[in-house]
Amino acid sequence: MPTLEDVAKKAGVSTATVSKVLSNTPYFTEVTRAKVMQAVEEIGYVPHLAGRALSTGKTGIIAVVFPYVYDSLFTDPFVVYMLQGVEEESYAHGYNLLLSTPRLTSDGPDQQFIQLIHSGYLDGVIALDNVPLASVLEPVHKRDIACVAIGYHPTQYFIRSDDYSGGFQIMQHMLSSGHRRIGIITVPDATNFSMDHRLSGMQAAAEAIDLDFAAMPKVSGNYSIEGGMNATRVLLTEHPDLTALICLNDRMAIGAVQQARTMNRQLPDDLSIVGYDDIPTAASLVPSLTTIDQHAPELGRAAVRMLLQILDKRVVKPLTLPVHLVVRESTSFPKS
Repeated sequence: MPTLEDVAKKAGVSTATVSKVLSNTPYFTEVTRAKVMQAVEEIGYVPHLAGRALSTGKTGIIAVVFPYVYDSLFTDPFVVYMLQGVEEESYAHGYNLLLSTPRLTSDGPDQQFIQLIHSGYLDGVIALDNVPLASVLEPVHKRDIACVAIGYHPTQYFIRSDDYSGGFQIMQHMLSSGHRRIGIITVPDATNFSMDHRLSGMQAAAEAIDLDFAAMPKVSGNYSIEGGMNATRVLLTEHPDLTALICLNDRMAIGAVQQARTMNRQLPDDLSIVGYDDIPTAASLVPSLTTIDQHAPELGRAAVRMLLQILDKRVVKPLTLPVHLVVRESTSFPKS
């Protein structure tokens, strides 16, 4: 198996130079870096992560942690979209990703995740930390591993989108379009901090015009298209006079569109529907979906940039990213 010394001999540089180039240490010319990388490729050298960790204190691995709290995690386009941004930014800075999906209980994440945190193979952690049940980052803090939370659990370094503003914007859009008989497809109480903040923003927009938010019909879904269909069936059956539905994510909104169509509701002529996330399907849906764009890839990229600043011992400030309303064809003024 080729060694570090073999790479150094092939490239005509010292082993220390090879080690530093492979660890993405700055201050080398592109000529030197190119010679080293060409030698690596030609002789088929594979860095030994354990050895690198011992010699440099770094492995070049970032753990991306998405707690497995609902079955559709891997089919959630928003999660995939955000992971795209994490991957792009990590790759650009020479880091590899390790995806972890711990199961959560009130006692915290499962033992497999604890073992990973204790392995010594992680330079840092980026975690979706939005479940009130427990913080997935608690054991990470105990090991003093650099980490960034995407979410609302208390932590020194976090990044999140402005869910309160997003909720305010979608409710304000419905109200300014003349809707007052509005149903809401939400999620079970106290299961997701982001959803709670969206609801708070919606409530503030409603109460700004003295509308009773508590009286608006609400049915919980489970984030999925099927959940949106089931919730819409209940809402439109029990409240056939509704002129608008607000859904707390796009997949439930897609389900709402499908179910409304099977119940002979014309969109948007006698029912307006709005979602949240602006997943790629939202623009191609018929009718195209009015939604909140929370810039998922940029959320992922910004989380990586923040983590790298922490690793470089820079001054880091928490960040809340703005969101904006994207008005499409699924909403209009009510006809009656």
